[in-house]
Amino acid sequence: NAVSDTLVLQATNLPPGPGLYFQGNNAVNSGNGNAFGDGLRCAGGGVKRLEVRFSNAANGFATSTTVSVSAAGGVSAGQTKRYQLWYRDTATGAPCSSGFNLSNGLEITWAP
Repeated sequence: NAVSDTLVLQATNLPPGPGLYFQGNNAVNSGNGNAFGDGLRCAGGGVKRLEVRFSNAANGFATSTTVSVSAAGGVSAGQTKRYQLWYRDTATGAPCSSGFNLSNGLEITWAP
């Protein structure tokens, strides 16, 4: 069953630079995530890249998806998927100074 969506994933308060929105099948570590860069990776298993977006001063250091999330992720009705943004963070003073971080995770069960 295909789904149609108007979902827009958005991240704010980002450093300038690229970020990758991605989808996973599983909640990593029962939803608690695993340390990854300066954050926690919460979406995993069968990961699909959805879209690369850039944040900068012109867009208020925020990004939003411009693609159909369900189409880019190949989602069917009834499936539960997890989403995050993986972004470059080279700012001095970043918690672990690893050069990248992740947004909070989001879990969605898709309806027809």
